[in-house]
Amino acid sequence: MFNICCSSWIKSFIGDVFAKKVGYLEVVELNNIIILFPQVIQLAWNSQNPKGCFDWWSYGSVNYTNKLGFQMSGLKKMIDNVRAINIASVSK
Repeated sequence: MFNICCSSWIKSFIGDVFAKKVGYLEVVELNNIIILFPQVIQLAWNSQNPKGCFDWWSYGSVNYTNKLGFQMSGLKKMIDNVRAINIASVSK
């Protein structure tokens, strides 16, 4: 879910309240779905992204919209890790 700009700034004030209160957790639990709440870190040295937004305007790379972009490839790694954990737990 990539919908919050300034996510690191907001997170410093609300912590995990958004993830807990938005209502998605109940739905995914009832339907046996896995959900990720990825976050972007605000970096002072990154003048192109001073508020810690997801890359929706190519501040990181021209590949921001495809699987070669650093955020999309990072998300793929997260999904692969979750799948590996799930496969390992099922095979026990």
